[in-house]
Parts: sequence; C-alpha cells; structure tokens
Amino acid sequence: MKRIINLLFPLLIIMVAIEIPVNGDEGNRETKYNEVKVVKLPNGNWQLMVNSQPYFVKGITYSPHKVGQDPNQATLDDWMIADYNNNGRIDGPYGAWVDKNQNNKQDNDEIVVGDFQLIKEMGCNTIRLYHHASNNPAVKKSYIYKNSFNLYDHPFNKELLRDLYSTYGIRVIMGDFLGAYATGSGAQWEEGTDYRDETQRENMMNSVRDLVLEHKDEDYVLFWMLGNENNYARLTHTNAQKYPEVYAKFVNEVAKMIHRLDPNHPVAVCNGDLGMLDYYVKFAPEIDIFGANSYRGPNGFGDLWKTIKNKYNRPVLITEYGTGLPLQGGEPSESKQAEYHQGCWNDIVRNQSGGEGRGNAIGGVIYTWVDIWWLGGNPLTLEPPEQYGLCSQGDGLHSPFLREPRETYYLYQKLWRE
Repeated sequence: MKRIINLLFPLLIIMVAIEIPVNGDEGNRETKYNEVKVVKLPNGNWQLMVNSQPYFVKGITYSPHKVGQDPNQATLDDWMIADYNNNGRIDGPYGAWVDKNQNNKQDNDEIVVGDFQLIKEMGCNTIRLYHHASNNPAVKKSYIYKNSFNLYDHPFNKELLRDLYSTYGIRVIMGDFLGAYATGSGAQWEEGTDYRDETQRENMMNSVRDLVLEHKDEDYVLFWMLGNENNYARLTHTNAQKYPEVYAKFVNEVAKMIHRLDPNHPVAVCNGDLGMLDYYVKFAPEIDIFGANSYRGPNGFGDLWKTIKNKYNRPVLITEYGTGLPLQGGEPSESKQAEYHQGCWNDIVRNQSGGEGRGNAIGGVIYTWVDIWWLGGNPLTLEPPEQYGLCSQGDGLHSPFLREPRETYYLYQKLWRE
C-alpha cells in the first residue's frame, strides 16, 4: 500500500496559455448536468447508473511523473500543465508515443499518440484523481507547512479534464485526501492530521466544499471520493486509526455536506481494504460507495465482497489493485503481471450485478498507468518491485513522452473492449 503516495503529485496550475483542444469556449460550452446514482436492484444487487444507464468502472490511476523528479526533493511538477517540448500541448496526455521496438528512441513510424488516446484504446472509461485545495485564500492557508510533498494550493486544469471527457469519453473520480498526508488539514507533517481538532476539521470541510462547488456541474465528474486509506496511520499521517469513531463520524459529516451541495453525484470513501469497516457501518450512513485499495494476490479479493454485503451493504469499487512485475526465474515477468491482473479483474466481474458472486461490484481502478521511478527510492533508478505501470518509460531519457505498453495493457484491451 505504500505505493499510494504516488497520488501526492503537486498540481501547480500557473497563469500561462496552454493550447489544448476543447469544444467551444467557456461562455458557449454546453453542460449536460449528468446524473450519477447508485441503485439497489430488487434482487439486492447494486449498479452504478449514469443518466439512467449502467456504468461499470474500468479505471486507472493516472499520474505520469517525469523521470528524475522526486516529491521528496520538491522537484515534482504538475503534469496537467507540463510542456517540456514547448509545442503548446500538454506532454503526457497529448505528447506520448509508443516505442514499438523498445530501442529507447523515437523512430519515424513511432508517431505521437498521447496517453489519453492510448488509455481510450485500452477501453478505460475512468481515471482517478485527487484535489489539492484551491485558490480560496482561506483554504490555501491550511496548506502551508514544511513537508515538501505539500505544494497543493492550485486547482485542477478544468479545460484538460473537459477534453478528456468530450474527446475521449473518459470520466473522473474526484478525490480529496481528507487530511491524509496532512493534506488540507493544516497539520504539520510530523504530528499529522488530528480529526478531533476543530480548526483542522474546518479546513478539510472547506477544501471539500470548494472542490464540489468548483466541479459539480462538469460533465467529466463521475463521483466524489473521500480520503485515501486514511485508516493506515503510519502511511497517511492521521489519527484515524487511533480514533476510528471520530474519523468515521467526520467522513459522514463531509458526505452529508456533499449531498446537500450536489445531489447528482454519489460519495465514496477510499479505505485501506476492510480496516475500520465496523465504524463506517455504525457511524457513516451517508457514504454511497465503499472504495477499497486492496492488494490480496492474483486470485482476487477473497471475502471482501461478502463481508461488505453482510455488514455495510453498499456497492463496492476496488479503488486500487495491481502488482509490480513478479519475478520468474530471477527476472521480472510481464506475463506474471498480466496473470495477476486477469485474476483480479475476473473476480471483480464475477461479483458485479448479475454475476455469480455477491452482486455488489461496480468496477475497479488499476494501479497504475506508467512506472513511477521515484517510488523505487531513487528518481533516476527504477527498481523492479516498483514496476507497477501498465507502461514502462524505457531507459527514462525520453520521459515523459516514451511509452512501452506491457502485456497487461494488451490484456485489458481484450477484457475491457469485449
């Protein structure tokens, strides 16, 4: 689960003109006000519905970090505006190309495709992102503390996300860390977020409120997500594990606020597997979707579906799953990674509405799109245990543009486009 920290990329939106394709300008843009619901069927199964049509999440975490940058050194930039080749288009989403022969250079037949197109061709319909405060002065003030991870005082690039949906048909799960990694609470990194502290609670409520009010009428929004395995205290620097009742009640309070602000999109909690489940059952009835970051192995997720159905009876999204390249004969194996993913996805499908399982699965989100080099401990040295990406970045010299899709990418092309 330590790999989740890859979500802590700074979104440093600056006032520059970035040219990306969009449909119309701000004043003329047509908004459809999509309605997203979770529906419990007469047979007790659950479905996610978008504009009255079933929607099964085929998702990935997307954070195309440039090789050599490291949040520990405060050098990780914002992929949502990065334009290293100065062509007026954002690098990863629009500038990526596939190194088909894996020779670590762009040959004449290896044209620019862009991550968004590659993701669409895989059959993905959803990416998962996290919100980092806003330009609201009251909220920005709560993001000022010493740890270098926390450069999160600017909003998402909305034009980019609008194009992600309008051109590529991909929606976004919009998350707020809710104090994980001391983000948005105003707490210092060493002490971590304290859910008993009224000032910190107010800071986090303001952060979520701004997120919802800023994006609730955007077509790209699928639903809201609170936290990121905050029940893992050591990893996330919160006291949720120490005071689970306090945390669960706070999650419920935030979810209730979101429902008031936006009745058209559900609210999910993102939990570390099944930890603290009993506290959500008792104290968080406002949560619509139970999200679990779960890494249980190549056979799927075991008793997770049954346990949630019997105790909480909510639709379930596997908010993270995956594996690095397992070793086979001492060497990293793409085929073994693909086998792991096949088993996990089979289990998710088995437990969807109408399947042979518990009928409460609404999809899954793969960790992750592309290898994150700094997670190996050195931003310039990729260690095999951290090769979780569906794509490699080759030798790193052409990052953030070069992509080498692994067997798992092509597996999902079959699984998700059937």
